[in-house]
Amino acid sequence: MVWGDSAWRFSGNASLTFSQVALSNWVAGGQNSLSGEAGLFLALDYSKGRNAWNTTLDMGYGLTQLGDEGLVKHLDKFEFASKYGYQAYKAWYYSALFSLKSQFAPGYKYPDRQHVISDFLSPLYGVLALGADYKPDDHFSLMLSPLTGRMVYVRNQELADAGAFGVKKAEWNPDGTLKLHGENVLWEFGGFVKAEYRNVYLDGLLGLNTKLELFSNYLNKPKNVDVNYDLMLDYHFTSALTMKFQLTLIYDDDMKIKQDDGHMSPKLQVREMFGVGLAYRF
Repeated sequence: MVWGDSAWRFSGNASLTFSQVALSNWVAGGQNSLSGEAGLFLALDYSKGRNAWNTTLDMGYGLTQLGDEGLVKHLDKFEFASKYGYQAYKAWYYSALFSLKSQFAPGYKYPDRQHVISDFLSPLYGVLALGADYKPDDHFSLMLSPLTGRMVYVRNQELADAGAFGVKKAEWNPDGTLKLHGENVLWEFGGFVKAEYRNVYLDGLLGLNTKLELFSNYLNKPKNVDVNYDLMLDYHFTSALTMKFQLTLIYDDDMKIKQDDGHMSPKLQVREMFGVGLAYRF
């Protein structure tokens, strides 16, 4: 959708999908099952002269009914990003990026419903990056930022006291009483790479949206690069009926997952979804 003098362009898609879900080491909580989920992706792009401004909002929430065990979730996502670029030379832009990532509801490692492993704004990731952006066309962009500040905020004090997501954990007296609460904020400084590609094929029937983010914290274990990858394919049989495939891969050295032997260690998180449902692309 183009507005006015075509400097602004608005696009997106909304979907309601019934799916089969397979999860592995997923911090937000969940398990394999038949399920349903709702998603909304919005993009607002501005391009005029040497200025380019791109803003996206990506939200999703999915629930599963497991017999008499009640509702559990398998998808919980809120991502906002806004990037401004000023053309430096041909397809290269001086750029600044601001982004926020979090979730809407508590997450558990089912069947345990007593102890949360994530929560609303726990974590909340805020990123401010300065660097160069390569944009050869309207579909692809590659941002390289050697100067990136990242904030990790943990609102849930129980998780903060446990040192979840890398924040400094609580201190305890020898008798087991609390001496000092854990910190709620972790500040990081490092390098950031973000690659994005959006396009449609087959006369608009097949949509592709993919994104890769890499972050290295200069101040602590810079070789342990955090990875966040998303892939979404949607094929429209009709204007409303669609088939959707989603894949998400996450690795974060500060996300410790309890293993079968009781030890806490980082693991590759994998979420895959394939389903059929209703969708509207604009």
